[in-house]
Amino acid sequence: MGDQTRPHVHTPPPGPKSQALMKRGEDIMLGVSLIGDWPPSHFVSRYRDGWFLEDVDGNRYIDWLAGWASSPLGGNNPELVEAAHQALKEYGTECLSSLTTWHQYQLAEKLVEIAPKPLTKVVYDTTGSEVVENAVRIMREAAGPSRPFVITFLGSFHGGNYGTGAMGPHNAHYNHGIEPFMSGWINVPFPTCYRCPYHLDYPSCDIACLGYIEEMILRYKATPDSIAGVNVEFIQGENGIQIPPPEWPGRLSALCKEYDWILYNDEVQEGMGRCGEWFLVDAYPDVEVELLSLGKATSGGLIPICYTLGSDRMSEPAGELYTGGTFAGSPVGCAVGIKLIEIIKRDNVLDNVKEIERIAKAKFGAMRDKYEIVGDVRVKGCYQAVEFVEDKDSKTPAHDLTREVVYAMERRGVIPIYEPAFNWFRPTPALNMPPELFALGCDIVEECVAEVSKNHAKGIA
Repeated sequence: MGDQTRPHVHTPPPGPKSQALMKRGEDIMLGVSLIGDWPPSHFVSRYRDGWFLEDVDGNRYIDWLAGWASSPLGGNNPELVEAAHQALKEYGTECLSSLTTWHQYQLAEKLVEIAPKPLTKVVYDTTGSEVVENAVRIMREAAGPSRPFVITFLGSFHGGNYGTGAMGPHNAHYNHGIEPFMSGWINVPFPTCYRCPYHLDYPSCDIACLGYIEEMILRYKATPDSIAGVNVEFIQGENGIQIPPPEWPGRLSALCKEYDWILYNDEVQEGMGRCGEWFLVDAYPDVEVELLSLGKATSGGLIPICYTLGSDRMSEPAGELYTGGTFAGSPVGCAVGIKLIEIIKRDNVLDNVKEIERIAKAKFGAMRDKYEIVGDVRVKGCYQAVEFVEDKDSKTPAHDLTREVVYAMERRGVIPIYEPAFNWFRPTPALNMPPELFALGCDIVEECVAEVSKNHAKGIA
């Protein structure tokens, strides 16, 4: 079996078994949504074990996917699996809206204990797309029919159905065939400072992208009293971990208070410890949100569960709507969430996240300073991105170079989140990954960056 504490790739992917399964997939799958002409990886996964993935050909990889951020304690965490098993034996997974189980009450109490003020209520859902759409429905219900508009940010990703697909939008591909049928969203710029839409520099820009709301939207598009609120990811995940200037969230919150807009924070991907706090909004003490959605991570990668935390005044509007569904507030998902919160507290997992952040900033930051093709590095806890460019002066996105680096990582046994349409990859390790294993992954990344730089005669300091 070899050393099970390290990656090992003995059959360069795609191995023969992966190739055979991929061919079967071409024949039987209705369609796979893939942005770009290249696959994000060359293998078919078979097994997850803690912080590693294994493919059908027996290759072992460091897992920087973490179930697309849904497995904060690694794959098949035994304590979470046991909690899920017990709940399955007690009840099953379904929980119709006419019934509740004790699991729902206990998880809600645990969530409210760690939630920032004024979030005191919980409503359950099943998936990220559903929970975001239903949270916005609650927002609009609370604001009233005279306020139909919701401000959202270009580059955000809130889901893949009709409502959430147009809500961002994250990428033209994602709202393909959606936006012509949807209305009510006002899309505004997000502070993507490395690629400022105004070609300005922070801080002399005075965050001009936020000024766009008052200077352009309220002047030409909608009056303040026609807007229900704002839906925001305080760090845009799918858009390459775009981290705003530190004062931007507070200024956005102040704007909402000035115009009586409801501030809704979508933390489906960035919450539950991924950014080093229980909730990312905890990092911004001058921000107050009245709706906040979570999911993914709470499930431990085992069973879908999502939920929205709301202030007291959101409770009555929420009661006027049908939200949820057959598996909303699944007893199994709740049981896993209860155990997950217990483990994060008991094992000081948030301290481990901060250590991983320190390593990532040091190692990826050194690569940015050393290699011409590493344009930007963005790190907040275990939420990270490394962006590649043709050269630092032009910042021309280097899609081909990014793909070569990621495929070289694959051959050496490290798998990040990667989509070929973008010129970055995202390390998204489990929150409890041993720091030395994460550091090993970073060292492998540098080997790959050095190799690709040499192959293309790109500069190395």
